Amino acid sequence: MWSRRSTFIRVETWAQALYSPSSSNIYHHARKAVAYGANPNLLLLFLPLGILGGTLRWNALLVFFFNLLAVIPLSALVSDASDKLSDSVGALLGSLINATFGNSVELTAGILAVVNGRVTIAQSIMIGSILSDILLVLGLCIFSASWGKNILLFNPTVADTLSSLMMIATMAIILPTVLASTLAVHHSQIEDRILSFSRGTAVILLILYITYLFFQMRTHKHLFEQAQHTRQDDPSQSTTQLASPLQKYAPIATLIASSIGVVVCTYFVFESMSSTAHITHMSTIFIAMILIPIASNSPEGSAVIAVSRSGDIDFGISVIVSSILQISLFAIPFLVILGWIIEEPITLDFGSFNTMILFFAVVIVSYMLREGRYTYIHGTMLVGFYAILTVAFYFR
Repeated sequence: MWSRRSTFIRVETWAQALYSPSSSNIYHHARKAVAYGANPNLLLLFLPLGILGGTLRWNALLVFFFNLLAVIPLSALVSDASDKLSDSVGALLGSLINATFGNSVELTAGILAVVNGRVTIAQSIMIGSILSDILLVLGLCIFSASWGKNILLFNPTVADTLSSLMMIATMAIILPTVLASTLAVHHSQIEDRILSFSRGTAVILLILYITYLFFQMRTHKHLFEQAQHTRQDDPSQSTTQLASPLQKYAPIATLIASSIGVVVCTYFVFESMSSTAHITHMSTIFIAMILIPIASNSPEGSAVIAVSRSGDIDFGISVIVSSILQISLFAIPFLVILGWIIEEPITLDFGSFNTMILFFAVVIVSYMLREGRYTYIHGTMLVGFYAILTVAFYFR
């Protein structure tokens, strides 16, 4: 049984993993854990094929899958480079870099969809990313951590905190859909009211995100200093950083190059989406809701799952909820504000079906976290629920 002091130290450690402006400790730890497995950088072989195919207008199906596979290692490179860069540019700027580039594939695809007037695709990508994190990745984390073991326990303080944050963030983006179903006015007036309400909510969510950064950088910075000071540096960097000034600029170059690659590949994925849907008899909503989020989240997801295999489930939960917060408090409001600026109306009304799914997923996971106990069957159920949703969206 933990002492009060050991419990307090563990809570601080998990809090830092969630709130720290630099998540390099998370990503480097995770990358070491999966170093023995398949190297996602091998998928970079598809990068020239994807770009060449998109430029020369090859078969849409080949263009789509070549670029979708290329996105997987590129998103890993973007995340790793942004984490390393945030270590050297300061806390606040580091947080903004992680928020901007942490979900670069979803954000790029969402921007392309909004600019091209395909609002439903943008909404589907955002909801699909949250569902992928909260059901598929979390389910696999729980399964990996508890397979072959008896009943295990979440850290209760961390679980309650993360559950509350997740509930608040997701409920805020569900409210406009609920409001749309309760307004008994003319159709055009409903759309105008929902649009105004969504834009106001988006501004509030962005303010909440800024407040969230201010909390961790200024008013309660001391809560995170202990773990930062005691964190072990990567041994591969201990002498190299002193010997080579070029390493200071390597993350910047990697971030720029991989971000350009993400934008280009995501553009070709987006352009070939409709033709791919027609050829494969899949809907564009299925591609946006399932395939794109899985490709985007797979590098971070596989790393977190590998870490959870050692029983470090609180660590995995903190990473997953942090990703959900970035989507709900930053990416989604950003797209709504972008639509406002370019006069392309995008609202937070995600439709009754999507909203219901998101609501039930959040409630199920929140209840599981607050219960404080888990076995591999809990993870199996979450993955199974995601599989059912995948089938539902395929036939929708």
